[in-house]
Amino acid sequence: MDQLLGSLVDFVCEVDHKTLGSGAVSRAVRHTLDTIGCGAGGFHSRPVEIARGMATGVSGPVQASLYGSPNRVLVDVAAFANISANRNLDFNDFGLSGHPSDMIGGLFAMAEASCATGADLVCAVYLAYEIATALAEASPLSESGWDQGLYCSLGAAAGMAKLRGLDREQVANALALAIVPSVPLRATRSGELSEWKGSATAHAIMTASFAVRLAERGMTGPAEPFEGKDGLFERALPPFQVELGGEGPSGIERATLKRYPACYWGQTGIDAMLALRPRVDVAQVERIDVATCHSSWWVTAGGCGDADAKWHPRTRESADHSLPYMLAAALVDGKVTDDSFSDERRADPALAAVVGRVRVVEDAELTARSDRDRCPTDVTLVLADGRQVNEVCDVPRGHPANPMTDVEVREKFDGLVCRALPPERGAELGDRLSALDEAESLEPIARLLRAFDKR
Repeated sequence: MDQLLGSLVDFVCEVDHKTLGSGAVSRAVRHTLDTIGCGAGGFHSRPVEIARGMATGVSGPVQASLYGSPNRVLVDVAAFANISANRNLDFNDFGLSGHPSDMIGGLFAMAEASCATGADLVCAVYLAYEIATALAEASPLSESGWDQGLYCSLGAAAGMAKLRGLDREQVANALALAIVPSVPLRATRSGELSEWKGSATAHAIMTASFAVRLAERGMTGPAEPFEGKDGLFERALPPFQVELGGEGPSGIERATLKRYPACYWGQTGIDAMLALRPRVDVAQVERIDVATCHSSWWVTAGGCGDADAKWHPRTRESADHSLPYMLAAALVDGKVTDDSFSDERRADPALAAVVGRVRVVEDAELTARSDRDRCPTDVTLVLADGRQVNEVCDVPRGHPANPMTDVEVREKFDGLVCRALPPERGAELGDRLSALDEAESLEPIARLLRAFDKR
C-alpha cells in the first residue's frame, strides 16, 4: 500500500479508547449529543422525508435504527437518512474538514449494528475526527473544487472499520474503497444551493459504510489510492503528508459547535450584529458595512463568483450561506433561528430591502489574523443622522477559544429535541447521550431515535 494509506491504517489499528485523553472523550460525548439534537430539529424537513422514504424497507444483514421508524434498516441507508436530518438545519458542528459531526450519524448506526458500547462509539468518533481533521489541515479543500465528503468518507470509514474489528488488510481495503469511487464535486456548495447541500456528506458516509462492509467480506481495493497511477494526488490534489495523534488538542477538541443554524463563516457576523442591535434604532439604519476575512467573503459574500445567490437567495440553503441575508435577519428580527430562512421570511420585501443595504468586503488585516477557523468580522451600522456604530467579533460562541458551556449545549439540545419527542423522552435521550461513554449498550438510545414523531 502507498505511504499515506499505510499511515492511516497504522493509526486505526493503534488507537484504543483507553489511550484517549479526557478532553477528547468529553468532546466526543458533547458533539454526539449536539448532533442528534440537530437531527431532531431537522427531522420534519422535506429533504429528510425524501431520504427517509428512500431508506424505509431496505433490509440487509447489518441493520440500524432509522429516525422515526419502528423497524431497523440496512446500516448504509440508515446512515444516509439520519445524517441528512442531522445536517438539515446547518446547526451541527464545524471543523477544518467541513462538518465532521456528519460522520457521527454513520458511526452511531454502525456501532448499533455491531452491538458496540458507548465507549466503542466514542473511540470511533475520536478516530474519525482525527483523520478527517488531519487530512484537511494537510490539504484544505475549500477552494480546490472538491467537496468536504472527500475527507469525511475516509474518517467515517476508519471509525466504522474500528467498530467492526477489521484487521489491517481489511482496514486498508475499506479506506481505498471509501475514497476511490467517491471523490465529490464542490458544485454542491456553489451558486444557488439546493437541498442536496444537506445530504451530500451523508452520501459520502453512506458509501463509506458500504465500503467497510465490502472490505469485511473480503473485497480488495486499489493498493495505492493516493500516490499511485491515476490516484488522488495525480488527479485531484497535490501530494501531502499527515500527522496523526500528535501532541496538543485532538481533532474533535479543535472543532466548533454552532450557536446559530447557519453557515459557520457567518457566525461571527451574527454575533456582532446582535451586539449592535440594542444600541440603535433599527429603522434608522441606512447602510450595513461589513469587513471580513477571506474565507467568510469567499463562502458567504460571493467571493467564489455567486454574488447574486448571496444578495437574492432563492432557497433556504442559499439564505443560510448568505452573509447579507443573515445580518439583515439578525438586525430586523433580533435573532437568527431556522424560521429566519423560511419561504415566507425570504419573500418579505422589507427584509429584502435591508439585505440590499449590506456591503461586504474582504479585509487583508482580518484575513491575516483569521487562521483557518477564525473568522474576524467587523460590522458597522451607518445611521440616518450620519452616526456610525461598530462591533468586531473574532471567534464565534462555540469555538474552542470561546466555548459554549455544558448548560448552553444542553439548552440547545432541549430546544431541538422537543420537535421530535415529548418532554420526558427528550430529557431521557439527553441524559443517556450525556452519559454515552458509560453506556454498556446503545439500544436504549436507539429506541428513542426510532420513536421520533413524524407529526
